[in-house]
Amino acid sequence: MNVAQLIDNGVDANEAGPMAARWNQTYDGIREELTRRVKTAKALGGAPARLMELRRELGQLDRCTHRACTQSPPGFSAHAALRLIQETLRYLPLDLQGDVHRLAAVLADWSRIEQDRAQRARAAREREGGGNRG
Repeated sequence: MNVAQLIDNGVDANEAGPMAARWNQTYDGIREELTRRVKTAKALGGAPARLMELRRELGQLDRCTHRACTQSPPGFSAHAALRLIQETLRYLPLDLQGDVHRLAAVLADWSRIEQDRAQRARAAREREGGGNRG
């Protein structure tokens, strides 16, 4: 994930840098840990389906090809990314969790901004629609 991808997907330029930096700082470690856990689960005869799905969806977020990113504007969905990162925390060792929590904080801030913008847009549409009823 890079700053240009985030900006192209609707993230404010001031937020894109810190978000991309945090993501890139933690993503490789998350992916490696999930891969290790998938291999361990398979070796023990387990069904690592959710781990594999998390790894796939995080990879899609990393490439900005996740369905939440490719639908209508604003593009990148911090809420979707935050949801996946929070779920991933259950599977990570303590040495990765600090960085991942910091990433989650950045995503939570951006998610709040996304929600505020969506609420303002809905309110504006309602005002416009209400004014035309005359």
